[in-house]
Amino acid sequence: MRIIGGKYRSRRLVTLEGLNTRPTLDSTKEAIFNSLGNYLPGFVVLDVFGGSGALTLESVSRGAKKAYIIDNSIDAIKIIKTNIKNLKAEEYVTVLQGSYEQILKKLTNIKFDLVFLDPPFRMKVIDELITFLIDNDMISDGGYIMAEYPKEDVVNKEYDGYRVKLCRYYSSSEVLILEKE
Repeated sequence: MRIIGGKYRSRRLVTLEGLNTRPTLDSTKEAIFNSLGNYLPGFVVLDVFGGSGALTLESVSRGAKKAYIIDNSIDAIKIIKTNIKNLKAEEYVTVLQGSYEQILKKLTNIKFDLVFLDPPFRMKVIDELITFLIDNDMISDGGYIMAEYPKEDVVNKEYDGYRVKLCRYYSSSEVLILEKE
């Protein structure tokens, strides 16, 4: 896996061995960032299920000024920290180890310009997480929520004050991007 755009373009990332994480395909990642406008100057980003940190590091590569990555897995946290160190991106990224439920409650005072929700496919938490983010007013005006989930999952796409910027199938997943109006 690699960074596909921005200042870290073409840099390789380390990923976890096995099936515990499912990295976002490069083609899907490219479609996501093309939809968001390619560059994210000054964005504050949250990645709720960090995995390897690829989505967050892609955001930093494209100009995000601050990013938070949550993951419950100690092995994933090690990989994320390795990738951050290899890119020399420590000043931009805060890594938070623990359950997403506990950590999100601690972050409700921060407004995010972009939130990534890409949980393990066995978890059916997209609607719950989007509702939490909206109810706690965690998305800045004009900000985005990006969710990736199995294409057979039924996910709510209508939220007051949000419009669907992208909803498309890629391989075995569906990508939904909501934009706060």
